[in-house]
Amino acid sequence: MSRYTTQSFTCPCGEVFTAPIYEYVNVEKDPQLRYTVLAGLLNVSTCPQCGRRAALARPFIYSDPERQLLIYYHPRTDLPEDARLLILEKLRETYEHVEMQREMQTEEQKQQKQEVATDELPPLQVVFGHEQLVLVINSMLSPEERLGKIALSTQSRNEAERGQFHTIARKLATEMGCGVEIEDMPDEYIVWLYGSRRKIGALMRELTPGG
Repeated sequence: MSRYTTQSFTCPCGEVFTAPIYEYVNVEKDPQLRYTVLAGLLNVSTCPQCGRRAALARPFIYSDPERQLLIYYHPRTDLPEDARLLILEKLRETYEHVEMQREMQTEEQKQQKQEVATDELPPLQVVFGHEQLVLVINSMLSPEERLGKIALSTQSRNEAERGQFHTIARKLATEMGCGVEIEDMPDEYIVWLYGSRRKIGALMRELTPGG
């Protein structure tokens, strides 16, 4: 399963809240996280009081065992070459250590006549920056599996009406297995629903009169 730590944030508005910060994402166990990553919203926390966002630019591991995809993601694209080489060397050492541990465990299982796991660790890819990450992930997805988004909006300035609108949109997203992103502006309140294009297409058909 995916791994994260809980981070505490203090918003400029004074609100103190906590949010998960992921260091390892397994989209086989947590499928919706694939689209959170593609939308650039992983490790982006939103203040529940005022809607301000706090983004922590942290490296993380992205794993998709079904597609034999294992990625080390670093958010910065402007790293000096020597820093990149250092990261690559550390990752190579870690990867080789993990492989050696797996081989030792397999040998012990054979000696004890236990069932041996045959899954091989996929090659580790290293990417810098969200744009490159999206390209690598999309290369393994069919068009219908790629990220889709739909915006639901209201121009009401009434907080109660906006809250009700948000509740309805979030319930709809939950039913369809989609994620939610909010844009709270003075003149417009937008709820973005995101997920696979297949799910977003089904959602659009649900929202179309007579659909």
